[in-house]
Amino acid sequence: MATDLNTVFLVGRLTKDPEFKIVNNSSVVNFSIANNRTYMQNGVKKEEVNYFECVAWGKLADIIKQYTSKGKQVAIEGRLRQETWDTSDGKKASKVRIYINNLQLLGSMGASVPSETPTSSEYAETSYENIPEVEPEDIF
Repeated sequence: MATDLNTVFLVGRLTKDPEFKIVNNSSVVNFSIANNRTYMQNGVKKEEVNYFECVAWGKLADIIKQYTSKGKQVAIEGRLRQETWDTSDGKKASKVRIYINNLQLLGSMGASVPSETPTSSEYAETSYENIPEVEPEDIF
């Protein structure tokens, strides 16, 4: 069977500090980013903000936990994944998350980034083939 294309590239700022935990002996981090867009419509400047939920596993999750916080600008590359589950009242629920393969730290927040911060070449691309199967609500 052919594999369809599912790749997302975004630049945005973390809306809060990343949430970190261990699931089945694997590091996982959950965070959201705000992606701002400014455009002109009929000669009027408009602004739009979109929010995206993101998940990273393994070493990348450890790096995100250590080097990011609310307001930090990041560039992410990943894939969209729609998760579905049954709620406690028996209804179907779903959520689309970005599963991060690569992340780059951008800009600054007034404080300099420590010199030991990994460079982009040190970020191992995350493979989700070895990530444990978990229910969406078990992640966060």
